[in-house]
Amino acid sequence: MHPHHAPQAFQPAARPATVPCRDTAPQPATLLRIILLAALLALLPACATPTLAEPVPASTPFPDIPLENAASPDQLAALGLSGQGPWKLSDIRPPGMKNAGKAPLVLIEIFSMYCPHCQREAPHMNRFAELLAASPLKDRIAVIGVGAGNTRMEVDLFRERYGVTIPLFADPDLAVHEQVGEPGTPHFFLVSLKNRTAPATLFSRTGRMASPQSFLDELAAIAKRAN
Repeated sequence: MHPHHAPQAFQPAARPATVPCRDTAPQPATLLRIILLAALLALLPACATPTLAEPVPASTPFPDIPLENAASPDQLAALGLSGQGPWKLSDIRPPGMKNAGKAPLVLIEIFSMYCPHCQREAPHMNRFAELLAASPLKDRIAVIGVGAGNTRMEVDLFRERYGVTIPLFADPDLAVHEQVGEPGTPHFFLVSLKNRTAPATLFSRTGRMASPQSFLDELAAIAKRAN
């Protein structure tokens, strides 16, 4: 099952369609079962109430997620990765980051090839990557995407169909998606690798960017504070 898709431009999720009602009212036996069930639930201890997963928030540790190979050799080389993987987030060491002189950062997009918002976001991510490559942050921020619930073949199809230029990795078993709090898609994390044994979350948000330039400006301000 693929993760819930978040709406465009960081808007709250749309309310699901109303379930059609039946034409007839519940029968007395049905009402009695409902009353008995409600009474039983009221007797359960409070600790039995399950908690819902939440995306890893900013200002908290970020898991050193595994990265399953679905990127091209050139993209892997640009991230400082070699071999066939899998790797970990902390293994990302783009050559240019050595000379950046500041904490290396990784922007992670959690996407799904079946998410219509992710499909529409692809051209904006390409434009964002172009703007980043022409900015002073080009050697400071690496960008990757992780396909939640997507196999390597599905990630390849997404890349080809939408002309995605950033390195993409597969998450077929939703292992990464679970580790990062089961966010809706697309979801963006900006992670600091200043301490590679304990990555730190600097930014966490579900939804599409307002515009590539405004998104870059926002991340630039965060990066400046993360010196």
